[in-house]
Amino acid sequence: MRAISVLTTIITAALVFGTIASAAGAVPPEPDLGRTVGTIGGTIFLDADADGVQTAGEWGMSGVAVNLLDAAGERIATAETFSHACEGLYIFSGVGPGNYTVEVVLPEGYAFTVAGNDTTGATASTIDPVNGTVEIALTEDLIEESDLVVRDAGLVAAGA
Repeated sequence: MRAISVLTTIITAALVFGTIASAAGAVPPEPDLGRTVGTIGGTIFLDADADGVQTAGEWGMSGVAVNLLDAAGERIATAETFSHACEGLYIFSGVGPGNYTVEVVLPEGYAFTVAGNDTTGATASTIDPVNGTVEIALTEDLIEESDLVVRDAGLVAAGA
């Protein structure tokens, strides 16, 4: 359920306030053939209490660059987190099956928080706190099962 509400929010924000990054060479799926491409997105948030989970009062961060890398480690798309109503959100649409890495470009003055572990459905940081990346195996089955593969990242002030 969370993925659907996040997807709706992201798409609405993209259509109203900005653009959605598309993977190079990606094409939208044919409506009557089922989903053949996926969507990868998430939230970059300021983790004030450094617990890896976005809680009340911890807002999304705008203007953070997020790269999508292919299996060879080559950048195929870059998105910037939204700076409007859905602050902190990024999205890559039209992503075909394959192995990918989401890479968050660390803004100056910040570090990555610890990986979050929350069972209540809250936004939790899934980015490796050492290198700012997370790998995704985007299979055909995963594309059929989910509208959106979510990978979030929490940031803390450097030295905190």
